[in-house]
Amino acid sequence: MEEYYFKGMPLRSSKMLFIISSCIVLILVAGCTSPATTTPVTLTSTPTVAPTAAPTAVATTAAPATVATTVLPVTTVTTPTADPILHRWIRAISGTNPKKGYEYKFYPDGTVIYNYGSTKEVSSNLVIQTPADTSASGTWTKLGENKYIVKILPTGTTGAQIVEEYTLVPAHEDPAYPGVIIKDHIESKQETDQINKGQTRLSDEMYYPEKAKID
Repeated sequence: MEEYYFKGMPLRSSKMLFIISSCIVLILVAGCTSPATTTPVTLTSTPTVAPTAAPTAVATTAAPATVATTVLPVTTVTTPTADPILHRWIRAISGTNPKKGYEYKFYPDGTVIYNYGSTKEVSSNLVIQTPADTSASGTWTKLGENKYIVKILPTGTTGAQIVEEYTLVPAHEDPAYPGVIIKDHIESKQETDQINKGQTRLSDEMYYPEKAKID
């Protein structure tokens, strides 16, 4: 058997040469097929932030406020009633021509106006024609029970010339003539004394000053 030398080392057979060649080929193949170096990638993970929920309004029921109430006493206001004398009262005197008459005008301040003169009717309202024959002023005072003191001082004189106590008589049925209504009027003793006893009253006759249709 022939002996070969490979770099100073003898190869004894072709078999040994084949093995060496094969090893070289394997080494070369292994070097070519070696996987490429992979650069590791560092992943930076984004921290997960929990979503912030919008604030939710919580419905609250407020306790009802306690209101202090004060019960006030009910005050009844009474409107003063006007005195029934506060009107114009007029009388036409029968048997006079032209027909004469007189009137009283009562005012809330306690004054009274007196007029005497010729009478006339205006829209069924009896009045004293102006200028009156006599005009005067005075005062009235209530005595109670529909009775009044009237004091008249004629113009241009001194001292109370007329002092009369009048009684206010509401409208009523004439007891002597059922169905006949006697109007509201004021009457004095002097006027009553002038009525003839047993005299029949005429339909248009006035014994006393009657409440005027229009003041």
